[in-house]
Amino acid sequence: MNRTFVRVMIYVVRFAGAVAAVWGVAYAINGATQAEGSITVQVSPGPGVVDSLRLTGVELPPGVGFRGADLSLQVWKSTVIEQVVARADVLVSGLCAGVAALLLGPLLASVLDGEPFRRGNPARVAWLAVLVVVSGSAGALPGLASAAVLGRVGLTGTFVVTPALSWLPFVGAAFLSALAVAIGAGRHASPVPGR
Repeated sequence: MNRTFVRVMIYVVRFAGAVAAVWGVAYAINGATQAEGSITVQVSPGPGVVDSLRLTGVELPPGVGFRGADLSLQVWKSTVIEQVVARADVLVSGLCAGVAALLLGPLLASVLDGEPFRRGNPARVAWLAVLVVVSGSAGALPGLASAAVLGRVGLTGTFVVTPALSWLPFVGAAFLSALAVAIGAGRHASPVPGR
């Protein structure tokens, strides 16, 4: 293993984590400054709204219009909470990436030193699994904002929020949890004391 490459990767991971955390916070703060402006809501037609692949009987209130070719609404007069929650997935994911970078640094360093079963590594990997679940679950937050926007403009029955959750982060978290258990078992089986 090229030790210089691993050391460089440790610094790259830390830098990328810091950038992701700062970007997530900045993106959410920028959203707060967009209050009273427009907010885009990804939606699907509600029951009985679609007839022969056309929207029928849909009257949009003032300040609401279709945006682009996809079925999304552009709604004006947004609130600070709507804007922040709509971007909260990026905020949470960025913060999770920042914490993950702090966890990965010592983990990669222990591998570089030839001690993958070092004390604390099982906990680090387990926390990485938690961060993956939290980041993956954050994908539901824009949907909450979209539901609030639809309720505010009285279109809750006409449109439903398009779900944005994926099962992939939860599968990844399961693999990381199994890895944490394996590292913990390997550490206890290690013949080197105190490792």
